Amino acid sequence: MTSEKAAAATNNWAPGAQKIDATSIAAPFREEIRSQIQKLKEEGIEAPLLVGLLANSDPAAKKYAEWTGRACKADGIRYELREIDDAIDVENALRDANDDPRVHGIIVYYPIFGQVESFSGESQDDYLRDTVSHKCDVEGLCHEYRSNLYRNKRYVDYPTNSKKCVLPCTALSVVKILESCPSCYDKSKPIGRHMEGQTVTIINRSEIVGRPLAAMLANDGADVYSVDIDSIYLFRGGRLYACDGETPESCVRKSSVVVTGVPTKAYRLPSEWIQPNTTVVNVASFKNVNEDEILQIENVTYIPMVGKVTVAMLERNLMRLFYNFHHPEREVEERRKRESDAALQSPWYGNALQVYTAIAATAILAMSLAKRK
Repeated sequence: MTSEKAAAATNNWAPGAQKIDATSIAAPFREEIRSQIQKLKEEGIEAPLLVGLLANSDPAAKKYAEWTGRACKADGIRYELREIDDAIDVENALRDANDDPRVHGIIVYYPIFGQVESFSGESQDDYLRDTVSHKCDVEGLCHEYRSNLYRNKRYVDYPTNSKKCVLPCTALSVVKILESCPSCYDKSKPIGRHMEGQTVTIINRSEIVGRPLAAMLANDGADVYSVDIDSIYLFRGGRLYACDGETPESCVRKSSVVVTGVPTKAYRLPSEWIQPNTTVVNVASFKNVNEDEILQIENVTYIPMVGKVTVAMLERNLMRLFYNFHHPEREVEERRKRESDAALQSPWYGNALQVYTAIAATAILAMSLAKRK
């Protein structure tokens, strides 16, 4: 008997209902990362350095920073948390980290400017996301990566296509969780159709989770309802449609996957909306569902937390950035490419002085030959 089935029997859950601990999903990814770090050490290469910038008192942000630090230490990654007293100094700290060749990855713990009144307002958090260099953005939230995601562009170096894009780590953690759940992903189908035939409802449209996750699942073939406070949109086949006739209830009732990410303690998704055989993922730091009630629904799969998988995806993104941009061999390749490009762009004659000298010498030679005749 599996641990999930044993738990179901012990807790008198409905037949087939199961609650999945995300730790087991994160484990193989972290094992792969430890293996990569060990290989780097054997080659005499120092482990990548991840820098975290914390400038708020949000308990969830602090908890995330603690998880990140513990995971990095356990997996052999260097991690440095830089706490900033005044939020106005975050941009300078971020730019310093961008320009530091010792830094291979950067994470900013949000929200920063949305918590208190400030001259910049909460939009400053969006500005900071776009300020992180794409070579260090472990969260995958800067403009280049977001833009590539929404256009379903999977590489940063077209047409060479040797450097895969980094994907937003929280949204990516949900994808990896769904890949491990029964009946969500069908890997026998071609890329872009793994979730074909699935309907998903995401109750959250933040730039960190809801929007990128909707795009990622739609890129994998699902019909995705994106539900926010005052609107519902459908992502389908690379297109976005407004859904005037739909309600949160109608979307959830027709969905085989439901993802909740409402960042407030007061919100609860009505359990009666959830149908048998549904996979429910709670992304928010608060429980958006009544756990006892949904586990009384037949064949429900419930994942109460994604934090540990998110940290594993953060580390995975760091390693991708390291191999894409910072590995010593990659740096040598980039330097050679820059030198080659510079040589191709340089004119055959070198510079204007050389042209003038060549013309003058030719003229003198011609005059001399003319006099001899």
